[in-house]
Amino acid sequence: MTTIIPARQIYIGNWVTDLVQYILDHDASRTVLIICSTRDTFLKQLLAITHAHLSKTAESHPILTKTIGLLSESNRIKLVYCPTLENLRAYLSVLPSSDDLMQGPVAEEPKTQKPLMAILDLVALHLQTSEFSAQGLSRTFATAVEAASREGMDLVLCECQDASTQNDDERGEILWYTNVPLLNSSVRRGGSAWLGRSVPVNRVAQRWFEFIESSHPAPDMKVTSVIGSINELK
Repeated sequence: MTTIIPARQIYIGNWVTDLVQYILDHDASRTVLIICSTRDTFLKQLLAITHAHLSKTAESHPILTKTIGLLSESNRIKLVYCPTLENLRAYLSVLPSSDDLMQGPVAEEPKTQKPLMAILDLVALHLQTSEFSAQGLSRTFATAVEAASREGMDLVLCECQDASTQNDDERGEILWYTNVPLLNSSVRRGGSAWLGRSVPVNRVAQRWFEFIESSHPAPDMKVTSVIGSINELK
């Protein structure tokens, strides 16, 4: 009997909507999307992307309406908001059984993939803490992998750009190439360099994860009732 090893991946995409499209394409039987921010911040990101595309065309833009509507279907996709590092680690440590993760009946459509846990902006959550280090990130990566393994779930991480701020060099893909000190509570030397040894975040992550690129842009979908769909997100 062949044992299927759960996937542990880091998805490289620019925007929140890129990750959402990946989740929909993954076609998992159950999905838990852990958002490392408040609900309001997450909705503002979606709205910022909506407005950016509406300023370019009144007809269409990648994802949005249909995707947001699908996200709100809680029988397959559960949204969890963890605005602090403590919240995230606490949730992962007591993650309920995958059978209890969803509310309501599950549709009987056959799904081809294992249950999926997706975590948005895990690295960014460490930025303003003393644990933005190889030690702190390793602890969180390991906790996430352990939780996903316990529930037999695939796991994907993604760092997205801040759609509401231009030229933000502390969000998105760049975080994977940012150097961090080896230990917690390290101090910087003058400007941005750390005292002592440092290592890029992607090297820390590669102990557990493989990196994958976005293979294609999300399909265009007409913008209708976007705000209403966003407000349905739980």
